[in-house]
Amino acid sequence: MKSNFKIYRSSAGSGKTHALAYKYVFLSLQLHKNHFRVDYYKKILAITFTNKAVSEMKDRILAFLFSLSQKKDEHGLLKNLQEDSQLEKEVIYLRSSQVYSHILHNYSSFSISTIDTFTYRIVKTFSYDLGLAFNFDLVMDDDQIINPVVNSLLSNASKTEKKISNVLVNFTLEKVKLGKSIDIEGDLQEFSKQLFKEDLIKYLDNKTLDIGQFDTVNKYIQNNKKITEGKIKILSDEVKVYMKTHSLEKNYFINGTFYNHFVKNLSESDDKKWIPTISLKKNIDNDIWYPKSRAEEIKYKIDSSKKDLIVFYNNLIKLLCDYNSYKAISNNIFSIALINELIKHLNVFKKKNNIEHISSFNKKIHEIVSNQTALYIYERLGERYSHFLIDEFQDTSVLQWQNLLPLITDSIDYGESLIVGDGKQSIYRWRGGEVEQFLKLPDIHQSEKLSFSNEWKTKLEYHYCANNLDVNYRSKQEIVQFNNLFFEKLKPLLSTELSNIYDGHDQHCNDSELGGYVRIELFSDDDNNYKDLILERIYLEVNKLINIYNYSLSDICILCNSKKTVGLVAKFLSFKSIPVISDEGLLIKNSEKVDFIFSFLLYINNPNNIIAKSAIVCYLHKHILFDISLNELTMKAQKEDGFAKILNKANITLDFNSLSHNSLYELVNQLIIELNLKMDSYLEFFLEVIYKYIERENSSLSLFINWWDENKDKEAISIPDGIDAIQLMTIHKSKGLAFKVVMIPFNWQDASNKNEIWIDTSKYFENQLPLSLIRTTNYLKYSLFSKEYNKEKDLQFLDSMNKLYVAMTRAKERLYLFSKEFPKKVTNDFVFKGYLNSFLYQFSDSYPITYGKEDFKNISENVQKKYFNVKSFTNNNLKKLITLKNSAIENKSEINNEKLKDWGQLFHKVLSKIYYVEDKEKAINFFCKKGEVKKGSLEKLNKVIDSLFSDHKILKYFDKKWLVRTECEILSASGKINIPDRLLFDKKSKKIIIVDFKTGERSSDHNEQITKYANILESMGYKVIEKVLIYTEKQDKIKLV
Repeated sequence: MKSNFKIYRSSAGSGKTHALAYKYVFLSLQLHKNHFRVDYYKKILAITFTNKAVSEMKDRILAFLFSLSQKKDEHGLLKNLQEDSQLEKEVIYLRSSQVYSHILHNYSSFSISTIDTFTYRIVKTFSYDLGLAFNFDLVMDDDQIINPVVNSLLSNASKTEKKISNVLVNFTLEKVKLGKSIDIEGDLQEFSKQLFKEDLIKYLDNKTLDIGQFDTVNKYIQNNKKITEGKIKILSDEVKVYMKTHSLEKNYFINGTFYNHFVKNLSESDDKKWIPTISLKKNIDNDIWYPKSRAEEIKYKIDSSKKDLIVFYNNLIKLLCDYNSYKAISNNIFSIALINELIKHLNVFKKKNNIEHISSFNKKIHEIVSNQTALYIYERLGERYSHFLIDEFQDTSVLQWQNLLPLITDSIDYGESLIVGDGKQSIYRWRGGEVEQFLKLPDIHQSEKLSFSNEWKTKLEYHYCANNLDVNYRSKQEIVQFNNLFFEKLKPLLSTELSNIYDGHDQHCNDSELGGYVRIELFSDDDNNYKDLILERIYLEVNKLINIYNYSLSDICILCNSKKTVGLVAKFLSFKSIPVISDEGLLIKNSEKVDFIFSFLLYINNPNNIIAKSAIVCYLHKHILFDISLNELTMKAQKEDGFAKILNKANITLDFNSLSHNSLYELVNQLIIELNLKMDSYLEFFLEVIYKYIERENSSLSLFINWWDENKDKEAISIPDGIDAIQLMTIHKSKGLAFKVVMIPFNWQDASNKNEIWIDTSKYFENQLPLSLIRTTNYLKYSLFSKEYNKEKDLQFLDSMNKLYVAMTRAKERLYLFSKEFPKKVTNDFVFKGYLNSFLYQFSDSYPITYGKEDFKNISENVQKKYFNVKSFTNNNLKKLITLKNSAIENKSEINNEKLKDWGQLFHKVLSKIYYVEDKEKAINFFCKKGEVKKGSLEKLNKVIDSLFSDHKILKYFDKKWLVRTECEILSASGKINIPDRLLFDKKSKKIIIVDFKTGERSSDHNEQITKYANILESMGYKVIEKVLIYTEKQDKIKLV
């Protein structure tokens, strides 16, 4: 029997991408067959989860085929291909050449895609069946839908819907109780992301309540909660009477716990105290009621009452189960009430704009394909695949997998399929990843509603074959061995259902990778903030690695648990003048100076803004007025003229009336100058953000303030590839990457504990509430939802342990963990906290720990280093890949006004403002109003530009199908800035056209210049399809280089 359903259970660094690429090459060459079809690769569908992974897999496969087509074995495939196929190498070389050439000429048939892309293709095929317009637009960005939907809901509520208004008010109060802000719009936008989660989508089968029904349910829940609370009080009173009647006193019971709980704790208004303590539950479960030293008379009294006491305890547990269930619903009931209203507005918005969100597709498809034969689906798709290769299966959702099942189970009777995954690297559960279904293969997880589940399961079991990829090709021996020991110690912490994920986690090391070093240290929080100590320790170790052990900054990666701690490390290292690369850590909003400027924008927009004034005062106190107490400054700022006096004291003299009349860009630029702020990359990039915003929107200050509040978490400093800088990122971002040196700092206590889970509650509460969103708090142990709660806690713990596994397995040569010292009193549940130091405590209670030898030097790869300092530098050194300037020529004009009068300079300035043909008049008028165009120049400008636009060959470079950027600064590898006149970006791909205007004579230098621009852009990943020189004064204007 041939096992056509193969599972590779991989581990970190075990070469799973290599294995998938090898399998693709083997199948595409049909090495198991004597006959050969050059286009057989069209029968293979490879699926992974990110566009980056798709690109990497395509590159890997093409590299394998190209090497073999050149009769070379650069990747060590040939031996295995020969053994697996029993074919001669010349046959393999020939077929590789033919397949490689065919793929390049039929690239669209090279079927390697993300699962979302394949899903979208199925949706397009079944759009009519799904009730979708054929030409609908796909939306990937949640905010693109959420923001207008929330605005629509709020607008309707304020105009006509009083009931919705009341629910919204109570929704806000719920958030306040949790310590959140009273920003109802922001809270609603955050909550609305639930609409796109598979956990909710799979429940949405007419199971939501409308506002009218909600009132009835709410009254039912609140009333029963109150009744149950009364019953608990009555039970407490009954126990008090019983104790008195039977002469049972507090000191009769072991530690007085039973007596105290029923007589004292149940009388408290704080319902958290009603929950039995762990020791009380343990004593009752183990039938321990009194100390052995108690008098026999006392023991007899308690033994005689034991049955009654157990009845009291069991009654309490039942009442608590009811009470906590009502409480769990009550605490989130207004959120539940809003779901239906949000769905209504969501559906209206989608229909009106003919759009669909990617999250809804899996559910829509599932309703059709999960109950259809594969033949029906293939007929509609117009293509039949014989092989499926699926990467990162542990991150696949239930619906995604079940949507593929009809196709895979059909194909495995005649074609091989391969699934690769690693349950230990499942860290995307919040995106719908379901690690349990990988664990249960070949069984089908949650298959109750599948019409063909038994048939599919039988096929999968028949063809099932599992292999472990257990050789680590990434890390040195000491790191591999340490990780083996470490996670063997942690494995017992997992629940029985999940511990199998770490079965076979031990890895063998590649023989060539001897050596390696691991260092773990803990830091006290007594005298200093432990985070400060860790930051200093990182700084010390970085210097040692660079100066003693020959590492480059780019060899080092620091992995943090949250964006907040990434920002903390980035700020510290930048202060120490150590360059860092981080999309998350170099957020522009993290800059004190940017925050200072933005506070002034808030103040200018509204002089009564107390928060803005407070933020300005705090900055001034820290940097200028540090000799005056913050309290004194704050009190003074509240007085009528106090704020102005504080600014004056800080030598800040601003004419707010004059400033408010400037354009937004000019306003911010002027503030930087007037406030005497030293220019750094954060301020420069903030100016870039404003300039891009003005290009897209307008110069309205109030609108920009709103936009910045919504987008400040996305705007970051970007740094060119190849810069020698420490890489800094969250653990989630690091998945799939590897670094010579990895540092894992802090204690992971910054993670949110306020998880929420959707629960089908239709069988409870007299069937009045079909669906509920429940917060995972400890009291749920004693509720109707205890099973769901315990499962969620187990999965949360697995998430944390998997994150640590991912982080620790990124290291090739050196691994450092710097965390917080253990608490002075370690409780029994400490090891289940999911903190970094709680995992370390499970491994050992004594630190520091060193594993391996430290004194080996890095083998340098002799790559020329390029440096980038984010702390402070001149404008010329700060640009990213492509940055937009208000006008590069305008900056030059400040240096030399005479050059502005030069015709060439003026002409380029005007062209930089003409994105499309209709912009001509506006651009010329703009410079006329600024007094930069004289009469003679005006006539010439019109004549030359009209001459350009009369040439249809030139007009195509002003077509609206292009995304246009003028006077963009691009940074070369040497750090030199280049400024092409015009870049035309294709809106759907990485294609680009470069256009440069020349007012003088032709020169070979022009060819070299535009070719240099092209080389830089191609190194950034763009595909330059045309290099165009336009000589404005010549009859034959266009030259293609």
